Amino acid sequence: MGLFTWVMKKIAPIPKLTKYENYVFVGPHPDDIEIGAGATAAKLVKMGKKVTFVIATDGRYGSEDAQVDQEALVKLRQEEQRRSAEILGVKDIIFLPFADGGIYSTEELAIELAKQFGKLKPDVVFCPDYQLINECHADHVKTGQAASYAFVSCMSAPLMKDLGSENLAPKALAYYYTDKPNAYVCIKDTHFQRIEALKEYKSQFPIENDTQKIFFGICLYLNLRSIKYGIKRLCGRAEAFRALAPMHVHCAPEAARLK
Repeated sequence: MGLFTWVMKKIAPIPKLTKYENYVFVGPHPDDIEIGAGATAAKLVKMGKKVTFVIATDGRYGSEDAQVDQEALVKLRQEEQRRSAEILGVKDIIFLPFADGGIYSTEELAIELAKQFGKLKPDVVFCPDYQLINECHADHVKTGQAASYAFVSCMSAPLMKDLGSENLAPKALAYYYTDKPNAYVCIKDTHFQRIEALKEYKSQFPIENDTQKIFFGICLYLNLRSIKYGIKRLCGRAEAFRALAPMHVHCAPEAARLK
């Protein structure tokens, strides 16, 4: 670690993600939050924190059947999201009106997310890491970008006023689905709670007839990943995130190397 990076870490340390009170998890589709950060959401609820899920798109293209009734699928996926969130202990869910498939602008989504953040006033925003080099899904990239833009927008009083909201001072931005983690949440007691929540997504995972081992593969991946980071943190199981403080997200290239 260079001297400048060391000084930056002392001035603006990596946020400790469990020490705040109000959290918003942004998901590109129903099921993404559970896969990327569901055990952490459940842990925060058990700690007495306020947790809200914001789902960016409606999931109408989440089927391999070209003849699927899209409106019926939207309703089904929202019902699955509600049941899954209930298992995690999350009661507050906001569904945004964007169709998935990336057929919307990042800017439109960022404006809507900034408005939602203005109402919810989160201390911490969780979203996908849109800079993941192998992430090719437009909804994941756009949602991560939009949430990041909205996070910064929230700190501008004039901009938030024009959006019909008050500015706020969020404390941390945390990326899930990241390959450059620098913050970890121990989830020994909530890992399997997240697995149970994922079972509600029957429209996405053939749990009862998993001939292609799709759900089995997801569970195996989450198992191994949680153990890997749990060993790193000496706590059994952990979820890994890239956490950034407000000072890290603008004109601070050294912050990209903070670990």
